[in-house]
Amino acid sequence: MTENNVQNEPQAKKSKKGLIIGIIVALLAVGGAVAGALMLTGNKGEEETAYALLEDNDNPADYEQFLADYPNSAYAFEVQKRLKLLNQMLSDWSNIANSGNKADFLRFKEMYANANYVKLCDLKLDSLDWIAAQRENTAEAYERYLAEHPEGTYASEASVAQGALRDSEVPAEMQALIQHACEEFFAGFAERDFDRVCQNIPTVMDRFLTKQKATKADVMQIINGMFNEHIESCTFTLNRDFEITRSTGPDPVYTARFSVDQNIQRDNEGKTFGSYRATAVLDKNLLITSLTLEEVSRR
Repeated sequence: MTENNVQNEPQAKKSKKGLIIGIIVALLAVGGAVAGALMLTGNKGEEETAYALLEDNDNPADYEQFLADYPNSAYAFEVQKRLKLLNQMLSDWSNIANSGNKADFLRFKEMYANANYVKLCDLKLDSLDWIAAQRENTAEAYERYLAEHPEGTYASEASVAQGALRDSEVPAEMQALIQHACEEFFAGFAERDFDRVCQNIPTVMDRFLTKQKATKADVMQIINGMFNEHIESCTFTLNRDFEITRSTGPDPVYTARFSVDQNIQRDNEGKTFGSYRATAVLDKNLLITSLTLEEVSRR
């Protein structure tokens, strides 16, 4: 080995060592960059997932958490805007949630196209329309409910109620016969005509005024007891406000509700007029099996 070779060997070792160190530093730098890129990619993925969870989300806390976790997100402005609208919607809903006014829920649906709360509005409208139909309790009211809510919560009940009401409807010819029977009874009542009264009642009435199980004799005794020597004449006028329904079944029972006015001629001071709400129940033979009178006014 020459002197020059001996001198160059330490120099070569130093160069080789420096090269190794440089490679290691470069690798560490590249690894750090890769790790940083992976970390950024991971954070970006989490942010996208968190943002996706806000789709159709009505919980303000989730929006607030997103903004806290990603204050510099590209979505931050949009999320803030959606949060503000959500809080306003929830406040408006709180104000009408227990309302009985259909207009409140129709207006809410127009203002907010939120699928969850549109469904809640539809449920409230369904309920309010059902309550209104029950209150009116006519075949037409139930028909109206079914037209607006064919798949409504109460559609089955509305169909049953509508059918029952139609079954209870009384044809015009039968209504005329029932009114005539009531008029004949009151005419006999006014004249204290035993035969005319008894032609329109069964042997025993379920009820006559306050008397339960009243025989024909009981009925006439009660009628006669309502007159005295000072009453010169009495007339009853049945008003044309009859409401007549019938029960279902092979032996129908008819219920007639109407108002009746009583005029009295007398030779002394006392009652000369009375207005009553009458409820008469008639059997299939159109005999009055029950009659009650509720006084509305007098003079």
